[in-house]
Amino acid sequence: MVNWLIEEKKIYRQKHKKSLELWKKAQKQFPAGVSHNIRDFHMTPFELSPPFIASAKGSKLFDVDGNTYIDYWITHGAAILGHAHEAILKAIAEQLPKGNHFGMVNEQSLVLAQKIIDATPGIEKLRFCTTGTEATMYASRLARAFTKKKKIVKVRGGWHGGNDTLFYYVKEVEKGMESKGLKSQQEAGILSFDYNDIEGFKQLLEENKNEIAAVIMEPVLGAGGAIPPKEGFLETIREETTKNDILLIYDEIITGFRLDYHSAQGLFDVIPDLTTMGKIVGGGTPIGIIGGRDDILEQANLQKDGEVWIGGGTFSANPVSMVAGKATLDTLEKNKDEFYKCLNDNGLKIRERIDEILNKHDATAFVTGVGSMICIHWFKERISELKTSSEVKLNLDSEKVNRFQLLMLNRSILTRSGFGYLCTEHSKEDIEIAMMKLEETVKIITQNS
Repeated sequence: MVNWLIEEKKIYRQKHKKSLELWKKAQKQFPAGVSHNIRDFHMTPFELSPPFIASAKGSKLFDVDGNTYIDYWITHGAAILGHAHEAILKAIAEQLPKGNHFGMVNEQSLVLAQKIIDATPGIEKLRFCTTGTEATMYASRLARAFTKKKKIVKVRGGWHGGNDTLFYYVKEVEKGMESKGLKSQQEAGILSFDYNDIEGFKQLLEENKNEIAAVIMEPVLGAGGAIPPKEGFLETIREETTKNDILLIYDEIITGFRLDYHSAQGLFDVIPDLTTMGKIVGGGTPIGIIGGRDDILEQANLQKDGEVWIGGGTFSANPVSMVAGKATLDTLEKNKDEFYKCLNDNGLKIRERIDEILNKHDATAFVTGVGSMICIHWFKERISELKTSSEVKLNLDSEKVNRFQLLMLNRSILTRSGFGYLCTEHSKEDIEIAMMKLEETVKIITQNS
């Protein structure tokens, strides 16, 4: 093993002694030590652990060993207002003495629902659940029932949660299967195409159009690599699905309220039939949303001849999530012009800075993103253009990805998927420090490849 990597691992061990001890306990309690597969943060290949976080505030995380990180993972992109935002904490504190959950209808859910409906062009009615995984599963069920067709089309590399309905073509973009215990993609009725591949989509449509209930996609590919839509791509998908009586489902669990107050569908002015949301709309609490056209959602109205069972979770629409979500959306709405301009402008500037750094050091990496979504892809060879999710998965250099993560953590910057997301609390100083540490990291990787 190269000397620099031995030294970096040594530094990490010295700085994370308590986390490493907790990690030993975690291995005995959880498979792989985690309850979310990606939360090892690429540390297990080095026989290290992720940092265990003790607290968070604004743009910073503080771990159990006393280390501070500038956080660009920002709770899977959910904490757009930063950690422990005053308005959210106040809303939760006011709700808790009244009860944290009733298992009954509550007025708080009506207030948050109306804010989401008013802000989102494609949502006329909605239901709350507790996770994005549930939301996309229910949206698929509604689509199949409404169209009386069975097949669902998804984008390769698109992550829609781990449900049995859609957990296909995520990482194994060619094989399609992600896990033992699932039906084959043929049995599950799942078809796939590459993001931004209009011709591939049209061909798929031509071969299966009478059997397709819905196309589910992220308007900007999120976990698949923060890949933006090329000109005309979203519009073509919308036109073709409308023409062929196929429902269009937007998974806006990442992009919802991140790129614009009216979400990606408002930003791009392409309106789906169904929308799923999560993350930001929960204000840091568990939430999922299935929303869309009135006539589609009314299939879930079992009191009026509806025959589609959706919703149900014990903690759906719990009042703590409702008030935390309202506080978040109130703050975003009040400051929407300032916040979104700043977030999106900073995202663009950071991607330009990263691109300069990668070119300067002749790094085999490529940066993508839209607005405040930023992703660095470490490849085996340099590329000049990146459009599809398959290109990411088939060319990824996992060793460099792991090394990048370790080096950035040692320099007090928390990133994931090459970088991550911005929040309103990231300061100019935070960004300057991150760019300085990132260049130092890129230089080390490229000089020792």
